[in-house]
Amino acid sequence: MKYSLASQLGKAAPEIQRSDIVAFIRQNEIKTLCFQYLDLESEIREILIPINSTEYAHRILASGERIDGSSIFKGIIPSGESDLYIVPLYQTAYMNPFMENTLNIVCNFLNRDEKLAAFTPANILKNEAKDILNKHGLELWALGELEFYLLGEEQFSDFVLEKQKGYHRSTPYTKYRDIASEIGQIMAGITGAVKYVHAEVGYISDLEKNGKKYHAEQYEVEFLPEPISNAALTVSLTKWVTENVAAQYGVNVSFTPKLMEGHAGTGLHFHLELLRDSNNIMRDKSGEISKEARAMIASLCEYGPSLTAVGNRSKASYERLVPNQESPTSVYWNELDRNALLRIPLAWKNGEDLASVINENNRESYHSPYHRQTVELRSADTSGHHYFLLAGIARAVNHGLSNIERYSKMAADYGKPSKDPQRQLPASCDLSVKKFRDSASLYKGLFSDKIMDYIVTTLENAE
Repeated sequence: MKYSLASQLGKAAPEIQRSDIVAFIRQNEIKTLCFQYLDLESEIREILIPINSTEYAHRILASGERIDGSSIFKGIIPSGESDLYIVPLYQTAYMNPFMENTLNIVCNFLNRDEKLAAFTPANILKNEAKDILNKHGLELWALGELEFYLLGEEQFSDFVLEKQKGYHRSTPYTKYRDIASEIGQIMAGITGAVKYVHAEVGYISDLEKNGKKYHAEQYEVEFLPEPISNAALTVSLTKWVTENVAAQYGVNVSFTPKLMEGHAGTGLHFHLELLRDSNNIMRDKSGEISKEARAMIASLCEYGPSLTAVGNRSKASYERLVPNQESPTSVYWNELDRNALLRIPLAWKNGEDLASVINENNRESYHSPYHRQTVELRSADTSGHHYFLLAGIARAVNHGLSNIERYSKMAADYGKPSKDPQRQLPASCDLSVKKFRDSASLYKGLFSDKIMDYIVTTLENAE
């Protein structure tokens, strides 16, 4: 189903006007507007607005509403600015998949001066991405790989998955495929940015709680590249959709980085690409990694250990970052190595027409106008604050591009594993705090002092 208003109207999302929304409300008997917004942890919150009249719909869509910002951004919001406006971003409008006759719209925050509230996670990321465009003429795009476990009461069957053997398995061995598929379908209908859904490696058969036995299947939703701010919102919405769908089926969902020792951890990887004039420039004309991409890679390696402060915020995170588990421990990059901090995946470099290789009778040629090379950051997990993580990534990219000659040359130094203690990822929350504090100058101007303190305090209190 097409949930997004843009799809319903047949318009490009940025072109949606308030009058389009009001007309849609009237024609489709929409009874409720659901204003969604992101809290300090980038989780979805909402207010429900009954539509009293067409005039009221116009008014609320134009004016937004007030909320108690001190409850949402406790300890962060500047003194005397506890009230904030939440104002709908029209292009995000979509039909609520879980509530009839309801139109959802994601909102942004304005302060008492009716300006964008600079301290919110979404605006921190948005401003850094805009700075990259203004300084370097480049857009930073991203796609996430969101992993999670679905947990339910043990189901007895002759078709049983083996431990660590769940990757891309299908029914009858997987029991929750329909749930995962529904999550993907709903998100595709909301954002149009879902690449695929599949079973992941993890399968746990011997969980026990309150005297009941449970089993857990791991799944992944991977997205399509989009501007980095959009990619962050997609992750927040997908977590919300995942929890709602799981609840409807009577199963639980876990985003814990390490659910049980000896079983696959749960990551949140991000692929990154640089675009100039809508064209991917990660490889140069000769097919080699471009100077811009090398500068990005080297700077991300430099920032990598300190980025764990926002990407890995649970004690379980550091149980996941162990050798020989396809998770990084050493700061290096490699074209295919899944133990590297940064991996350069395959990218259909000859125009994507691979079907002609195996379909002998095919007489149709295909040449994609797109280049798909990305760089994958593999350290983060779903305990992380993905907006702050992506903001930190954007700052690293910005820094590397601003010093492109130096960092493009540095990339070669990061091209293999190292035993240098400075090139290891932290092995605990305490070490992550130290790396973050030692690297505070890298984040100056990106995160306020209050945000920096919040990041450190969250790690120090991690469970």
